[in-house]
Amino acid sequence: HQSQRPHPHPHPTEGSTPSPTPEEEPTTEEKKDEGMCAMLGMELLEEAAKTACSALERSPFSQCGGLDIGDEKSGYMAKCMEDYCACAGDDACICPTLAEAAETCEAASNWKSYVPACYTSSD
Repeated sequence: HQSQRPHPHPHPTEGSTPSPTPEEEPTTEEKKDEGMCAMLGMELLEEAAKTACSALERSPFSQCGGLDIGDEKSGYMAKCMEDYCACAGDDACICPTLAEAAETCEAASNWKSYVPACYTSSD
């Protein structure tokens, strides 16, 4: 009987094409369905980033009526997650984004006392 070999050809089959040229790379628009961490190759940090940045959804930021924190795709939330992932999960990296959000809202002026990573003794 004959043994059926799945790939009779020694050279690579269709599945392994050479590296894509820059033109074939997905544009940032197309990658929008991926989280910020995934876009930076840090998928594992996605949940941790959401947790760290959820500070924007809690007090004192939640008392800011006109503050649009956005979501994981846009606004302060996305920026916060991007900062977090870019720093490989260092909570302190989200402080500038939180500070920016707090600047737009007087109710959040004491935000650092809610975010230990951003609170320094000099504050």
